Amino acid sequence: MNVAPLVPYTLAAIGLGAAANALELRLWTYGEPGAGLFPFLAAILLIVTSLLSTREKVPEEEAIELPRLIGYSAALAGFCLMLNIVGFALAALLFLIAVLTLIERMEWKKGILLAALFAFSTWGLFEGLLSVPLPQGMWRM
Repeated sequence: MNVAPLVPYTLAAIGLGAAANALELRLWTYGEPGAGLFPFLAAILLIVTSLLSTREKVPEEEAIELPRLIGYSAALAGFCLMLNIVGFALAALLFLIAVLTLIERMEWKKGILLAALFAFSTWGLFEGLLSVPLPQGMWRM
């Protein structure tokens, strides 16, 4: 059985769940973007691109790397679970380290360096420059 046609619908369902979760974080507060705005927009983008990709024809013989798909799904689920516990910066760092080194098989030093660069620059951009509050977790990080 070829599961490739089901992947866009699965991603759209994940996007719906993420959008619903983002609404709980508030999209707009006190005349400024709220903590849920960016995750909501990302979820909408995931839904739209997933549903648009259903128009593409998938070859029958195209193999899906199921372990890799499961790895990405587990990493994303872990990121979602960690987000409210440890905050955005640390959750993003751990997520990117897992994806780059374990799933994409990047060298550890390079993977950790890139993960730190992207996680903390994203955090700095949204929290510092744009004043968009991101989840801080239990330890207010």
